[in-house]
Amino acid sequence: MEKISKNIRVFFSKTGRAVYISHLDLYRLFQRTIKRAKLPVWETEGFNPHVYITFALPLALGTAGLCESMDTRLIEDLTMEEVVDRFNDSLPRDIRVISAAEPVMKPTEIALSEYEADYECNEEAFTPFIDGEHIPAEKKTKRGITELDLKQYLNIIERTPGHMKFGFPSGPELNINAGLLFDAFEKLSGTEIDALHITRTAIKCKNGEIFR
Repeated sequence: MEKISKNIRVFFSKTGRAVYISHLDLYRLFQRTIKRAKLPVWETEGFNPHVYITFALPLALGTAGLCESMDTRLIEDLTMEEVVDRFNDSLPRDIRVISAAEPVMKPTEIALSEYEADYECNEEAFTPFIDGEHIPAEKKTKRGITELDLKQYLNIIERTPGHMKFGFPSGPELNINAGLLFDAFEKLSGTEIDALHITRTAIKCKNGEIFR
C-alpha cells in the first residue's frame, strides 16, 4: 500500500459508562485501539516511540460528549470510511467514532462549547439562582483556585424545568467546565441536585462555526 503522511481528525461520541473514563485513560484507550485495529498511524521517534494522537478539547470527567475529536496521522492511504469502521470494530460500545476527515480548523480557534443538561433539583431554588445577577464559583487551575462570576460567561439557549441548553467559553484562552454551574448552585442554595446528566453537544470556533 502506498506510503503517505496525512493528518486526519476523528470525531467520536463518549456516552454511557464511558463518561467516567478520565482523559488520560481515554488517551491510552485510543492508543491501544489503534494498535488493535491495525490502523497505519505514525509513531513518534526517539527513545520512547508511541502512537501519535492529540485531543483538541479534553472533556470533563462525568460529562458526555457527542462531538469530541482526536487528531492523528496516517502513513498509508485508507478511506475515511475504513478508518471509522476499524475504530468502531475495536472500541468499547459507549465510545463510537462518527466520522473522520482532514482537519479544517486549528484547536487554537476553539472558543465555545454548547451543552444540554437534565437535572432534578428544587426548581424554586434553581430559578432565582440561574436568573440572578451574579453566579459566583470557584475554578481549579494549575496555579490554585480562581474565583469567577459564571453569569458573565453563561449563554442560556433554552430552559425548561429540569432541562437546559447553554454555552460556556472553551479553548486555550478560557475553559469553563459546565459542571461548575451546578456545583455553584448546590453551594449557594444549600440544596443538593438529586440527578444530573450533562452532554456536550457542540464545539464552536471564534467565528461561530462548528469546529471541523
